[in-house]
Amino acid sequence: PWGQPVDVIMNGEYQGSYQLCDQITIDPHRVDITEMEPTDTEHPAITGGYLVEIDAYAKEEEPQSWFTSSRGIPVTIQEPDEDGIVPAQYNYIKGFFNEMESRLFSSNYIDPEMGYRSRLDLESFLKHFIIGEFAGNLDTYWSVYLYKDRYEDIFHVGPCWDFDLAFDNAR
Repeated sequence: PWGQPVDVIMNGEYQGSYQLCDQITIDPHRVDITEMEPTDTEHPAITGGYLVEIDAYAKEEEPQSWFTSSRGIPVTIQEPDEDGIVPAQYNYIKGFFNEMESRLFSSNYIDPEMGYRSRLDLESFLKHFIIGEFAGNLDTYWSVYLYKDRYEDIFHVGPCWDFDLAFDNAR
């Protein structure tokens, strides 16, 4: 994402240096997934596009916009947003996430059809993991975006985000 460091001065008093940056958006040049409508409640329309975040602060969100997975992972549904998501979409993406998680922890986890690779794009996951490790990003595992487009049966990991605690900046 684009970013610019800025010094903030309010009422003539220096408030500190901050990072002003873009937000993650659904757009052909950003996260290129189908934008959902509240009427997208039947197959295949209900299958996407979704943008979710494994989010340590999910519980601070509105109830209709987050869930705890069957393994206790807090997940915020970013798109459709809290004003646009309907119960059928909420239930679909929660179920899909739980299925992916279940396949990851199953005894068949390496099976190409029954394991996690059938629901999680390994290449995007590994790229995200390597970038997070390279940057020493403490948020690599608690601020992770995943997206799923319509007609796909797989989560992609990304975009990489939230580097405020990276590059030894957590002190």
